[in-house]
Amino acid sequence: MRKFYFLLFVLCIAFIGTNAQQNTLYLNKDYNLILEREIQKANKPVHTAAKPYLFSTLDSIIHIDSVVKSYFNTAPHPAGNLFLRKLTQEHLFSVNQAGIRLFVDPLFDFSFGKELSAGNIYTNTRGIQLGGDIGPKFSFYTAFYENWAKFPGYVHQYIKNRKVVPGQSIARINPSGAIDFGVPYGYISYTPNQYFNFQLGQGKNFFGDGYRSMFLSDGIYTYPYFKITTNFWKIQYTNLWAQFLDSSEGFKFNNTTTFPKKYASYQFLSLQATKRLNINLFQSIVWSADSAGKRGIEWAYINPIIYFNTLNFNMGSPDNSLMGIGFNYKLMKSHKLYGQLIIDDFNLSKLASQQATYFQEKYAYQLGWKYFDVLSIPNLYFQAEFNRSRPYVYAHKVPKLSYSHLNEPIAHPLGANFNEFILIGNYKINRFSFSAQLNKANYGADSTGTHWGKNIFLSDYASEKGEFSFGNTTGQGIMTNLTNIQAKVAYLLNPKTNLKIEAGFNTRSENSHLKSSKTSMFSFGIKTAINNFYYDF
Repeated sequence: MRKFYFLLFVLCIAFIGTNAQQNTLYLNKDYNLILEREIQKANKPVHTAAKPYLFSTLDSIIHIDSVVKSYFNTAPHPAGNLFLRKLTQEHLFSVNQAGIRLFVDPLFDFSFGKELSAGNIYTNTRGIQLGGDIGPKFSFYTAFYENWAKFPGYVHQYIKNRKVVPGQSIARINPSGAIDFGVPYGYISYTPNQYFNFQLGQGKNFFGDGYRSMFLSDGIYTYPYFKITTNFWKIQYTNLWAQFLDSSEGFKFNNTTTFPKKYASYQFLSLQATKRLNINLFQSIVWSADSAGKRGIEWAYINPIIYFNTLNFNMGSPDNSLMGIGFNYKLMKSHKLYGQLIIDDFNLSKLASQQATYFQEKYAYQLGWKYFDVLSIPNLYFQAEFNRSRPYVYAHKVPKLSYSHLNEPIAHPLGANFNEFILIGNYKINRFSFSAQLNKANYGADSTGTHWGKNIFLSDYASEKGEFSFGNTTGQGIMTNLTNIQAKVAYLLNPKTNLKIEAGFNTRSENSHLKSSKTSMFSFGIKTAINNFYYDF
């Protein structure tokens, strides 16, 4: 890790002389919803599936600052009213002169509430962000959060089991039940010309147009990555190489622990086939520095050509290869359809013989619909999404090569062997927003000593019905029904950091013939909401 940060520093110094600017936008879904609505209205071909967005690319189409100012009715305050400007419109500290732009902001989340069947819950997050541009081609960003929190019971149990706060960091559990954890972010971004952008950093990425992603989600701890984004003709091509952490051989954390590393190579090609239709192709491969204990890093996986690594798999590669296809389609002016299909293993001969219940028929898919300005009401938004995963998807014969990072799934938080239906509604008026969300899922859980396919950290060759078995169906195991309903009202204070005051209510139930649980909670707080955290599992 120290070598990585040293390289980050060296490259930062090296690029300062090239006069650069290319920062990325926040990943927060509420923030991006505003931009996506404007993209939809612009009716221009835009690649929306690879996130975070590059500011310069999107700004050339929808003029982001103008959108934000008009959307939130941010009329300028008098020049002398420094306090109101800093609170509602500007960075806390900023410099913008002679081709150099710098900004510094505090980051925080001070929230408190109560789980009605248990006790108090709270989040105490303190952090800072520093970023800027030096000339038109180079940008940099760094942020760090220190957190002290007490979560609802089901989240706390998740943390105890996995030793990780969902999507954030390794957890240090206090005897009182409070959790201590820290999260780093940072990148440098360089754009030498209109065709290429290079990024080196520690952060998160997201592939897809949905609330979930079956390809790569931002619901995991930050990771070191190197990314090349290429734009030409009607194509945006993303090459991403990432370093993940493996905890398959036990998770015993102390201050001197170093986890074994594993690596991933991603290729994501977005083609604007028509003015309305976008098609994207996806490939990833996960490997370990000592895969199968026989060899080191497979340098062929550094090859940036999509589906080239699939050829390696067909030639006997022992690593975890996945491939997929996605789309989004602008249906009329206000509607957008989208979807994904990912294939882990797929046996065409078994499918042709109508034996699609083979244990390695491993695929997952997503279908969704977005409706902007519902019934012509400005800023009223609706989304419906369905996600389904067959048993054993994302798992591997060798557990260390599962599609995971630091004890969490890289794609969907439920792992595999599930059906999920999501409804989202959102309405914004000036700086107020009102939102509601329903998650309903059913999945096949394991009892002690069984493996029905939900747990991606176990070998798929240890499947409950045995290797090369048939009769494997989605939801097999202990059928469990999960319902999560949440509602929020928020008032935006400052769009520069997405600073908002927010109140929310959440109710969750999980039922099977072995257990039944239900909990409700409410919370209130003030936060700089620039990242996504998922507790709807």
